[in-house]
Amino acid sequence: MSDPNRPYGQEYGEQPPAVQPPPAQAPGMPTQAVGQTPDEAQQVQPVTSGTEDPRLGLEVGRFWAGALATMVVAALIGLAADFILEEVLNLEVQAQADLFATGSDMLAWVVAGALFALVAAIVLYLLVMSTPRPRSFFGWVVALATVILAMVPFAGQFEIVPAILAAIVWIVIGCAVWSLLTGTLSRTVVRRTTA
Repeated sequence: MSDPNRPYGQEYGEQPPAVQPPPAQAPGMPTQAVGQTPDEAQQVQPVTSGTEDPRLGLEVGRFWAGALATMVVAALIGLAADFILEEVLNLEVQAQADLFATGSDMLAWVVAGALFALVAAIVLYLLVMSTPRPRSFFGWVVALATVILAMVPFAGQFEIVPAILAAIVWIVIGCAVWSLLTGTLSRTVVRRTTA
């Protein structure tokens, strides 16, 4: 009868078989999957953590066409907001700086929206060409710029309702510019290939 406490042999003094340690594994190599032969396991590529070439490029023509369309939408948001709030609802909206001396609050909103979209498109283009995660950086830039522009009407002497309405218009413009330009980016970004 064998002793269950001595599974390595029946004779007293017999040594257990030597245990072989598993082969050393190179850092970054995945473990062998169940049912995979050692030859198949060696064919698996090492795990990379962002070490591959991250450079991105753009289909420039299509990107700037999307940027131009975004400028048109942002300008129309300024136009529609000023027209609906002032002409239809008889509410006063705090005027924007009239950069081109148009003499019209409505045209000042149109120019402000278009310029915001243009600057945002330029920033996004530069981020794609220079940073590893352009969409994340662009989101932060647009969000912070929108917050600043929405708070400008509250600086100095202001009337509360016109200032709030101007802030809301800026938030709508900022959201539209962000969504349209990131959508344009997703359709025009390409990964650069290195020779």
